[in-house]
Amino acid sequence: MAKWLDIKGPVVADTVYADSTLVAKDVAFTLPGIEFLTADVQAMGNMTVPLVGLLENMELTITKIGVDMGLSRLGRLEKQNLEFRWVQNVVKSDGTQGTEGCKAFVRVMPAALPELGVEIGSATEAEGTYTVTRMQIYANGAEYMCVDRLSQILRVNGKDYMSAVSYTHLRAHETVLDL
Repeated sequence: MAKWLDIKGPVVADTVYADSTLVAKDVAFTLPGIEFLTADVQAMGNMTVPLVGLLENMELTITKIGVDMGLSRLGRLEKQNLEFRWVQNVVKSDGTQGTEGCKAFVRVMPAALPELGVEIGSATEAEGTYTVTRMQIYANGAEYMCVDRLSQILRVNGKDYMSAVSYTHLRAHETVLDL
């Protein structure tokens, strides 16, 4: 067993692309986590258990400074493929320091257009909110997770958690959503 893990440090820089077009640099964003729907069962009282394969809504937020064409492109009222790239400092197990690249590929639909607060002497911030239908995250070239809600894919650290679950009746919703 390893006695040392690489220490991940601060993010040095990031970029955001919308359908392969650069739309932002050095922004704050929050990729969604995976939260399962739950059910309560009787087991020496109540116990809440996760229903693997049934997920709560996944939302992404991007906080961008300034009003520009990048914000305009992010504000399109249609599905988009976003790509996030960021670099973080790393102290490796041998004591050397370096950087490590990370990427996230996210398919989204707009959940809301951001409000714009304008104040003399302050930068304008816009926080866009998006509903995520697919997300794939890589750290240093290795896939960390892939979630595709419409194709029933849930893969974390290389393990496919949906391979034993069949939700073929959910496929009908794809046509209704036209995604």
